[in-house]
Amino acid sequence: MRQATPEDHARLAALAGASPDGGAVGFRPEHHVPPGEITRGHERSEHFVAEIDGALAGTARLDLGTCRFEGDDTRYALLSSLQVDPAYRESGAAALLTDTRLARATELSGEDAVTLAYVQAASAESLANAHPWATQVLGRLVVTPVPVRQRAPRSKPGLTVRPAAPGELAEIAAAVDAWSAGHDFARRWDAARLRDWLAASPLPDPVNHYRVVSDESGRLLAGLGIHERGRLTSLVIDRLPLFMRAANTVLHTVPRDGRMRNLIIDKMWFAPGRLDAARSLWETVRWEWRAAGGSLLLNHDPRDPVHRVIAARPWLPTTTSTVALRSRRPMHPETIVEQL
Repeated sequence: MRQATPEDHARLAALAGASPDGGAVGFRPEHHVPPGEITRGHERSEHFVAEIDGALAGTARLDLGTCRFEGDDTRYALLSSLQVDPAYRESGAAALLTDTRLARATELSGEDAVTLAYVQAASAESLANAHPWATQVLGRLVVTPVPVRQRAPRSKPGLTVRPAAPGELAEIAAAVDAWSAGHDFARRWDAARLRDWLAASPLPDPVNHYRVVSDESGRLLAGLGIHERGRLTSLVIDRLPLFMRAANTVLHTVPRDGRMRNLIIDKMWFAPGRLDAARSLWETVRWEWRAAGGSLLLNHDPRDPVHRVIAARPWLPTTTSTVALRSRRPMHPETIVEQL
């Protein structure tokens, strides 16, 4: 076991190609920039690799930071990106990568930190890996790739969709923070953190953007963040269930080459009673950003009101994940969860 280095990039890319996710939807990342250059908004990230006789057997990430958990600000340790070469699936590499990260999480964040992993609900291998360390497996997150629009939506009188102005960041951050105040694993937001997120990019130009909708008086009614993930990493779909393959022959959500260039949507909120404004914002982004990606993805708890904004059609392919959690304090099943 050791920390990954930039010299591992080519071998890590080959490993990703050989190790698609084992859930109902088989997918793997195809990086267009070195993975170490992709910022994820965590306070600290560590990337581990497992070698056997000089061969790269597996890899995994550990991300650390602070989030809300059951009403308090709490340290978290997120386990993600576990991949093991099929030739070493029975070698114990997966268990060693997990044990190493769990020990490292305790070392850096203490015994009271919550440790979690998001696991595809249909991935038997990932769930089996989580059961030895998790105290709970619960919660539900869904993500549906909603295709960009091919025709402009109807404009809504009195509503203007536009980029957020620098002077509005404090108001936007406060709205995002208030929206997720009761959610588990929600990050805290203020103007400085939102400004840093907008500036973070491994490319010469920005990959993060924020759009708002305002009324005739300039009052902000809704907002959402846009991350141009497709410029950094394509999602290569290797396997779809039969019904999703059948639907895709008509919908073409997944391109013929299987490579999806996605726009990741997050930090969404809307003012009380202004679902109409949020939907206008969503549909406008689907149209105006059609050249930047093929689909919009918002990973969210379906109990969150933002679920009503998306209004994803039932025939679109949807991936469901659950939360594997290790915590001294239990999570209540009714609490809405967020994607870190």
